[in-house]
Amino acid sequence: MPDYQKMYYALFNDVTNVVSKLQQAQQKTEEMYVDSMEAQLISLQGGDKKETDKPEKLPSHKNKPRSGNER
Repeated sequence: MPDYQKMYYALFNDVTNVVSKLQQAQQKTEEMYVDSMEAQLISLQGGDKKETDKPEKLPSHKNKPRSGNER
């Protein structure tokens, strides 16, 4: 009769090792990507807009026709 406990532990250990290896590969490539990027400065200030400007009004969904799935 097969030793299912031994089989399970062998499979679990191998899968755990593979997942760890994939995580290491992902981390390595993420670090390579970050290291290769040049510093980019992005202005978060809205150049022409004033603080008193009102935001655009979003279209109302009240007049939207219902689809067959909506009740």
